[in-house]
Amino acid sequence: SGDIFLKLLKLRTDHTSVALGITAPGSNVAAHAQESNAAFHGVFTADTPAEMEAVYDNWASSYDETVEQVLAGDGENHPTTELVRVLAKAVPDGCRIEHILDVGAGTGAAGPLLLEAYGPLKALVAFDLSKGMLAMAKARGCYTEAVQGCCPDMTEAALYDYDLAFCAGTFTPNHAPSSTPKALIPLVRRGGLIAFSIRSYFYADESSGFRAAQAALEEEGAWRKVKEEEGIYLPKGGSLCVILCLRTPLIFDCHFIATAPYRAEHV
Repeated sequence: SGDIFLKLLKLRTDHTSVALGITAPGSNVAAHAQESNAAFHGVFTADTPAEMEAVYDNWASSYDETVEQVLAGDGENHPTTELVRVLAKAVPDGCRIEHILDVGAGTGAAGPLLLEAYGPLKALVAFDLSKGMLAMAKARGCYTEAVQGCCPDMTEAALYDYDLAFCAGTFTPNHAPSSTPKALIPLVRRGGLIAFSIRSYFYADESSGFRAAQAALEEEGAWRKVKEEEGIYLPKGGSLCVILCLRTPLIFDCHFIATAPYRAEHV
């Protein structure tokens, strides 16, 4: 679960425990040159969930402009648009997408794109650590619910049997830990989709734990890979990403998740 690279720090707020993957001191992953831009506002050095939330709360009003103009340099939010692009090629013919969980939704940049691609939707739920970012997402008018929480604990977001869990840029250094992909599986219906984008160098670095987690889940039969591509991430800094689209099996292996609830299949 990425213990070599990540440690789980726990913070009790309003009697609720949350956990955040924090970079271990001395790790060379978060210190990568791609993360040295001051525009990142210290998200790669935050030591607690409270610090991380405060950074994003303060950044929320200018976040979109920072990503599109300062970090990407071409006016596009590539972590989101690239994932939407690849996902469109991965959704099986006849697969109904009616309930979507946007994990690490941030300001909700994905919301209008997902609504355009798969709408009308019965539910589009934004999940994020930051209240400030969620406020920006809600202001877009396309999310049916907004849930504050901290990966990998997404219990409060378990409102539906989701057809799709969408994670654009959520799996990044010092953010959601590598145990998060496994935690998504019980939230998605049988035959549902999980799609995420992740920095290429971070995915390749074994100490991040994400590539090993993906491979282990595939080997266990928890999901199968539908699509994998490399895409543009933050072009101004030369950053690329790996985009993965995975589908849960129509029948869960009870050895893998004995507690997974029965989900009506609607492909």
